[in-house]
Order: sequence, then structure tokens, then C-alpha cells
Amino acid sequence: MVSQRKINKIVNKHSSVFKALEEFEKTGKTIVKTRMNFTIDREIAKKFRDYCRKKNYNMSLKIEEFMKKIIS
Repeated sequence: MVSQRKINKIVNKHSSVFKALEEFEKTGKTIVKTRMNFTIDREIAKKFRDYCRKKNYNMSLKIEEFMKKIIS
């Protein structure tokens, strides 16, 4: 039997896979995401983080929406 500690370690190590499976379970679709690193102004980042928390927005989703808007 696998311990809860071992399960948590696996889930944390492969969180993106489990998130993708969770999304598939909810929507029936697979969504492939990629991690990107950006360097942005610290104050802008803080204000954006605070804004998203206040509105209960997902930061990554908001950035993705903006990116889609400017490339279409």
C-alpha cells in the first residue's frame, strides 16, 4: 500500500499532469499548457496579483486571454 506522503510527493512533482487529468474529467477536453518565464516590473506584478485576488481571477488565464487578444 502506498502512503499518503508518497502520494502527495508524486502529485506535487507531477502537478501539471494531474491538473490536465482534472480538466479532462471536467470538460472532456485535454489542454496542453506550457510554462513561461517573464521578467516584469515588481510593482506591476504586485498590483496585478492583488487585482486578480480581489476579483478571484486566475492570473495565468488573464495573461493568456490578453495574449490571445493581441495576436488575433
